[in-house]
Amino acid sequence: MRISNHTTHYCALLTAPRRLAFSQVGDTHSPHVLLCLPGLLETRATFDPVLNLAQGVPGVRVIALDHCGRGDSDPLPGDAGYTMSVYLQDIVQFLRQEVMHPGQAVPRIEVLGTSMGGILAMYLASDPANGIGGLFFNDIGLNLSWMSIYGLSDYLKQAGRMPEPQELVAQLGVHLGVVLAVQSPSHFDLPYRKDWKGMKFGHLLKHFHGPLRLIYGSESGVCLSEQVLEMQRKHPRCQVFEVLGAKHPAPFNEAVCQFVLRDLQAAPQAPTHASTHAGAQAHGFWPWLKRRYLGAKVK
Repeated sequence: MRISNHTTHYCALLTAPRRLAFSQVGDTHSPHVLLCLPGLLETRATFDPVLNLAQGVPGVRVIALDHCGRGDSDPLPGDAGYTMSVYLQDIVQFLRQEVMHPGQAVPRIEVLGTSMGGILAMYLASDPANGIGGLFFNDIGLNLSWMSIYGLSDYLKQAGRMPEPQELVAQLGVHLGVVLAVQSPSHFDLPYRKDWKGMKFGHLLKHFHGPLRLIYGSESGVCLSEQVLEMQRKHPRCQVFEVLGAKHPAPFNEAVCQFVLRDLQAAPQAPTHASTHAGAQAHGFWPWLKRRYLGAKVK
């Protein structure tokens, strides 16, 4: 899916002459915000199932963001210069402009990141100034093996071959500069640790104490069983949700969406205006979900 069914909103960045596109459901002044970050060549449309289920959930605002050069977000000048540090700076600025409203209590901010989006979520959470209170990872662990990086191209192959860049542009809804940039080693320009196995990110969460949740596909070539075990070993309270038969990344089917929204509502709420908080307490997400999807299986 590359075209979102939800209304496109724009954030005109104060730090750059361009806009980031996003979808959202829920009150803009909700006490709890879930920011959804797509993977390497994804658009915000991949989170449509999450937003669909979240509509009408009391006290929760769900936002899905397009990285620059993807979906409806503007490309970089000259359609060049796409790097992880640019995405991270964009996300931080987006939070300052669209989520942290001046003169109001800062909501509890959680991040749901798919693959590259999950890695960016770790960098966001490593800086307390960003106010990240919880993390959901979709098929990405605390490290990324070199073999998994090389194998990422396999997920783009069609009929045994890699499509030409222009084909990917049309199929994925991204700009040509993005397709070319992600194939370059310079695309990942954020500092990271490494060993002979691959890239390591676990140190980014050394001082993070919010809830962690890991969603992964049982057939994934990126989030392998060793990554799952490492996450559980280093973060024993991390909740793990396996999607049987899924490759990379895990799809947002109904069970996955229910897992995300159920646990999102179960997390502690940030202080906010009494009337909004009271409303969230009176109704609650889990009773609402059971009323709407009575009989649906939720692990």
